[in-house]
Amino acid sequence: MLYLIDASVFIFRAWFSVPVDVADRDGNPVNAVLGFARFLAELLEKESPRHIAVAFDESLEQGIATKSIRPTRPTGSLAPLELKRKFALGQQICAALG
Repeated sequence: MLYLIDASVFIFRAWFSVPVDVADRDGNPVNAVLGFARFLAELLEKESPRHIAVAFDESLEQGIATKSIRPTRPTGSLAPLELKRKFALGQQICAALG
């Protein structure tokens, strides 16, 4: 079975659904990366796909800078640039998983 994953959607969703205070040991927020990695791990564990392809939508990533942060985030919280960095980390996770 082949799975095609739109990673940008899952990273963007995790950005808003995983608590913003989830951070690495240096204090950098990793909420979006954690949510995306959790999704991938669950998919791999439950479905054991023979083939998987993960795509990142650059148009979504570029458009983030023009969108406002949802009101659920405190004023002055993570900037859209920080979310763009999460896409790069998501790509690194995919590369590490092969």
